[in-house]
Amino acid sequence: MRFPEAISLRLRTRDPPGPSVKAIIIGAGIGGLTAAIALQKVGIDAHVFERASELGEVGAGISLWSNATRVLEYLGLADALRQHSITGIPSQVRASSGRVLSSISAAEMREQGIAVGVLHREDLLSMLAAAVDSSRLHLNRPCAGFTDAAGQVTARFASGESLSADVLIGADGLNSQVRAQLFGSAPPRYSSYTAWRAVVDFALPELKACETWGRGRRFGIVPINQRRVYWYATQNAPEGQKDSPAALKQDLLRLFRGWHAPIEALLDATPESAILRNDIYDRDPLSRWSEGRVTLLGDAAHPMTPNLGQGACQAIEDAVVLASCLANSPDIPTGLRDYETQRIPRTSQVVLASRRIGDFAQWENPLACGLRDLALRLTPRQVALRQMTAVVRYDAAAASR
Repeated sequence: MRFPEAISLRLRTRDPPGPSVKAIIIGAGIGGLTAAIALQKVGIDAHVFERASELGEVGAGISLWSNATRVLEYLGLADALRQHSITGIPSQVRASSGRVLSSISAAEMREQGIAVGVLHREDLLSMLAAAVDSSRLHLNRPCAGFTDAAGQVTARFASGESLSADVLIGADGLNSQVRAQLFGSAPPRYSSYTAWRAVVDFALPELKACETWGRGRRFGIVPINQRRVYWYATQNAPEGQKDSPAALKQDLLRLFRGWHAPIEALLDATPESAILRNDIYDRDPLSRWSEGRVTLLGDAAHPMTPNLGQGACQAIEDAVVLASCLANSPDIPTGLRDYETQRIPRTSQVVLASRRIGDFAQWENPLACGLRDLALRLTPRQVALRQMTAVVRYDAAAASR
């Protein structure tokens, strides 16, 4: 697959002519907070409104690839990233027996100019929130809709409050209310598999990321630091299926019994209360994200499965591109058209590539799985590296430094 080359951005700190441009961001997740930081940098007064009463996401780690860390470093968060994440870990795909099907060393990634940083999602959110002017971050403010008229967009909140601005950015996730008002409330697409995840205190014998493929199920192990591990597991399952709280861990141990170490030990070490379960969804790509003075960002625009580790990374890219487009366009609607023109081709390809990888990895047929595993073993490393670098060497802030 071929991904677009890095775009040319002109993101710079500036004092905008005349009255300051004002932005409303709905959603204080990774994309919304990064957008607020990037907009602040170009002199746009951005207010973020979050429906939850506090920020934070427990039970999950996150991988930030080079395409995202370049943006965060450009936005002044290099020191915070180094403090909260580990980098330079090798990666493997293995069979349930432990046989290595594919591997990429840290040295090979460095040679290709790519890297991945691993950290806890809660640490990432805290780091981003700390970089946003606290007077511009508003919690417990569910959005109830918006109107776009007379050269302004007005957001309405469940409290009865309203606020007008020059632009409104929907960064409110998979089931975005902003997206629903713009383009309709069609349900997301269920991937046909569900996922469990947790962060647990556990000392791995070596710091190495590993994803193990079986028949209709997978298990991932990602170290967050020397003593904490983020793990995730997938299983083909009907949508909406629920776990029995009393048997959750035993059910997972049954699913992965006999798989290579330390999978069963990790499950044994995890308190049941720490395990989260979510069905995996995405959406078909949209041909446009914007209408008038309103646009979408991150999962609200292009929700994707986690198979490429690019959900948060693409939201971070969105944020810096949006800021550049608004800063360098003669008016808001033109800036939003430029933003979606630059972003939709790339994010659409990433959404569909991630979907294909997930479908491939979740095969159940024994013969098909055997051929799949053989194909992984026979694929030259340089081919695998080229496929990875097509996504993660993209530099959304290349011309901004």
